[in-house]
Amino acid sequence: MKNQYINMLQEGDRLNDYFVAIRKDLRSKQDGGKFLGMVFKDKTGEIGGVLWNNATDVAKLFKVGDVVHVRGPIATYQNRLQVRVEQVLPLLKSDYNLDDLINKPADSSNIQEQFNTILESVSNKYCRALLDSFWADEEFKPEFLKAMAGKKWHHEFSGGLLYHCYEMAKIVETVCELYPELNRDLLITVVFLHDIGKIYEMRHELAVDYTNEGKLLGHLHIGSNMVQRKIDEIPNFPEQLRLEILHCILSHHGELVNGSPVLPKTIEAIVLHHVDNLDAQTAAFSRIIRENREKGQEWSEYLPLIDRVIWAK
Repeated sequence: MKNQYINMLQEGDRLNDYFVAIRKDLRSKQDGGKFLGMVFKDKTGEIGGVLWNNATDVAKLFKVGDVVHVRGPIATYQNRLQVRVEQVLPLLKSDYNLDDLINKPADSSNIQEQFNTILESVSNKYCRALLDSFWADEEFKPEFLKAMAGKKWHHEFSGGLLYHCYEMAKIVETVCELYPELNRDLLITVVFLHDIGKIYEMRHELAVDYTNEGKLLGHLHIGSNMVQRKIDEIPNFPEQLRLEILHCILSHHGELVNGSPVLPKTIEAIVLHHVDNLDAQTAAFSRIIRENREKGQEWSEYLPLIDRVIWAK
């Protein structure tokens, strides 16, 4: 039974529990010896660890993605909690409970039903056929439902991609009420499809990391190819609709510097980009504020990704 969770830890505690090893780096010390840097994770967060003795031998005992039992005192290093690891050993599957390690919201089934209702409201027969070709795919759907939307920044939990798409769809419904010139069916379709390449861009396991395909191609390219293959199977799919859908997927990062090969050039594409960014940034800020309030901190630590700290009020 797990008793210690990362969000409960404080300086001076002694750690003696199990976690997922999500990073392992064997590094050189100034004297020429080796030390082992690690990162451990459970459903409540992550914590770094360092082991100074017998680092080379200990590094051979486990691999990234293993569930390991960790023992050692908790200290502070560069304003962050860190485990001074005394022992780290891999566990058998019978030795741990996955529910202690995987962050998965309890209401995911309800969100899935609500998202399905939104998808079913799409009336364009070609958009409908495209959506159904994915949603009814027995291999695709389970992968979609367990996928994360991000590795660390936003919706970084099992099922996060579903939540991200559902939240975007709810925002899009309101935007379409304000701007009736928008093609709602197209927007709902590309909300569902815009990030499906992330299913293969990352390994959605205990330790999340980018695949070779993800590192070399990226989810925009992977996703657009997935959509094109499905379109090829739908008779008489309109060419203009095909172009609009693929353009939305390829341009949804908004800027060339952010990885989009093209800039948004349709009204639906620019809406998709801003709705995607709005939901991602709001979810990330909300998580950071919640985590800092739980720690009793008014300000977050410096966040290099966005070059600022966040006020938790």
